[in-house]
Amino acid sequence: MGDAGAATGGSTLNLSNMAVNSAGRGLQVAGAGSQLSIRNTTIASGGEALSVVDGGTLVLDGVSARSDGSASGANGYGLSMRSGVARISNSTLSGRNRAISMFSTGDLFIERSTIEGLVFLQGDRANPGTPPPVATVVNSELAGSTAVALLDGAAFTAVGSSIRGTGTGRGLSAVSVSGGTFRALDASVIEGATTGISISSGQVELDRSRVVSGSGPAMSVGGGGGSITLRNGASVEGGNGIALEVAALGRADLSAAASTIQGDIVGKVQGINTAEVNVALSDRASLTGAIINGSNVTVDGAHWRLTGDSNVQQFGMAGNALVELGDGAGFHTLQVAGDYTSDGGTLVFNTVLAGDDAATDKLVIGGDSSGQTNVRVNNVGGAGAQTNQGIELIQVAGASNGQFDLAGRAVGGQYEYFLFKGTGTDGNWYLRSQLPGQPDPCDVDPTLPDCTPVNPEPVLRPEPGAYLANLQAAQTLFRIGYHDRNAGQNAGRAWARVDGARNGFDAVSQQLDIRGNSQALTVGADVWRADTGSSAGVMISSGNASSTSTNPLTGYHARGKVKGEALGIYATWRSRSTADPYAGFYVDGSLQRAQFRNRVEGSGLSPEHYDSRAWQGAIEAGYAFPLGGARNGGLFLEPQLQVGYNRWDALRHTEANGTAVTAQDADGLFGRVGLRLSGVTRWGGAAAEVQPYIAANWLHTRAESQVRMDGEVVDARIPRSRAEVSAGASVKFANGLGAWGGISRQQSSGYHLTSAQLGMSYSW
Repeated sequence: MGDAGAATGGSTLNLSNMAVNSAGRGLQVAGAGSQLSIRNTTIASGGEALSVVDGGTLVLDGVSARSDGSASGANGYGLSMRSGVARISNSTLSGRNRAISMFSTGDLFIERSTIEGLVFLQGDRANPGTPPPVATVVNSELAGSTAVALLDGAAFTAVGSSIRGTGTGRGLSAVSVSGGTFRALDASVIEGATTGISISSGQVELDRSRVVSGSGPAMSVGGGGGSITLRNGASVEGGNGIALEVAALGRADLSAAASTIQGDIVGKVQGINTAEVNVALSDRASLTGAIINGSNVTVDGAHWRLTGDSNVQQFGMAGNALVELGDGAGFHTLQVAGDYTSDGGTLVFNTVLAGDDAATDKLVIGGDSSGQTNVRVNNVGGAGAQTNQGIELIQVAGASNGQFDLAGRAVGGQYEYFLFKGTGTDGNWYLRSQLPGQPDPCDVDPTLPDCTPVNPEPVLRPEPGAYLANLQAAQTLFRIGYHDRNAGQNAGRAWARVDGARNGFDAVSQQLDIRGNSQALTVGADVWRADTGSSAGVMISSGNASSTSTNPLTGYHARGKVKGEALGIYATWRSRSTADPYAGFYVDGSLQRAQFRNRVEGSGLSPEHYDSRAWQGAIEAGYAFPLGGARNGGLFLEPQLQVGYNRWDALRHTEANGTAVTAQDADGLFGRVGLRLSGVTRWGGAAAEVQPYIAANWLHTRAESQVRMDGEVVDARIPRSRAEVSAGASVKFANGLGAWGGISRQQSSGYHLTSAQLGMSYSW
């Protein structure tokens, strides 16, 4: 049985527009440096239709190759590879036994092709130092009873491809991984008539790809260990209702980020042997299904909806995690054999809000509970009733150190339910149709048996937020930089500007919500000015700010008010470019002395008045690079750096009720780094110059926004670092008049500020 043709010994063979028929092997390339290129050709053989051995290179384009395996002793492979390279495009390969078989080592690349039959890759177990075979399939279709099988370190990557397993027998899957790595990327689809992907050992990675099964689980892990990673919109759907099934002696580590899993996750049990199933959901991942015999399960910023009773060894939640114990159609129990932890996650219970024995979803913890959990309750047809012990939602057998807080309202009929922790040694949590403020016997008589002192979280008065708002407003009310006075080098000998701002932030673990606004007017004039644009001058400012601090827990609020004035000096040195007056380097400095009259008035309290004073200085530098433009204009990019310092006189005020209010670490450095992009257009023969701009800045401060109330620190949730973007334009006329305007936005976690400014100048 001979070959129809071969390229060997470093030779090159090019074939095109042919029909090759062979009772034995079709075509072969063998040896390093040998290359066989085939285009627009059909190959039919009784043996291997194509063969690559000993480092040869095969290139196919527009080829149809098939082996019917009729030759005596033939393998019936469409393509057989033992060390070498194959590049296949726009082709169809099939074989009675295997469409493609790769052994030991080799590199296979397939694009825009159809593979009918098994793609089999196996590393050389006898020579572990040999690199395993690697295959990449792009925008292609693969189909077979089992479409892809990987063994002994082989690696397979599917990119935008379809892989279908047509076999319906037990244990058959579209992809089989035994000690290899399988990756599916860019909207690839793996579909199995029985199982999608089976793993006896190895790794599976799905990135923006989908796995779906027919009569079996979407994925299965055998007696070895499997690592499964889902990311970027990957999805897994079990046709028989099981997304992942792990054999009794197997181990599966499933990690899903920003992906969807539809179906149960099941660890099998056989005698004393139990599967190990670790599940980590994160970054908006979603699981709809039960977890049966789970090991370590974490939900971090993700969503899990139970469709049946579930049991795990350890369970944890973090971030914006959401766990729904059901959809209300039935009532489910999540059983945690070991410890339960949460860092701000949310549990959703479906409950018939009625008496103590009402039906409900449950959380049963066999170990300890810790951390904070939000609890939401959906009423399922309950008409409400007076409770005694309450409806038990959460059982804790170990140390009940976790804090469960009712999020939102739970109402049934005319009754409102609240979440209570059991007293004494009872660490369980109950829904009761009682007000949480009713006296506890332990509060009345702490010497009663089983009473443990509890320090409830204090409810804060809103006045500290108003003091914080006054301090924050005074720190920034008169903060003026070079471009705030000069409007992009369209400077005048005399100038004036007015600005307004609205901001919002929270304080003290977000218990206080603070909103405010401010306005300021600054007028200045140069006392010296050089032809280069260097100048020195004086400025005076006046402004006010108002704020409202609200505590949503009590509904009380306090209003803050600041009125202030500042007197300052400034100086600028410019190294003006000879090519354009807008280009070049500048250094600018300013120093101000400010005083403020402050007022805080809380609901039902006498108004408080106090004064404060501060020094503020800043140094700024920048360089405007010309980026090009026409004779009547140009474009400039200007990096900037500003560093300043606030120094406050001692801030101390005693309220009418005797509370001592002091500032804490209000002194400190502040800084800004940014880029400013501007363009200059000259109209009417320089009768007017217009300069629009956009800018982006990074702001940082070392000063604390804190006050102390009788020594207790109250701090504002204003980040030390925040981003700012701004835009605006200026215009200067030949008669010396100029005007400018702009808007800006500062944003960071828990803080925002929006401001606008208008200005005018005059030169002579």
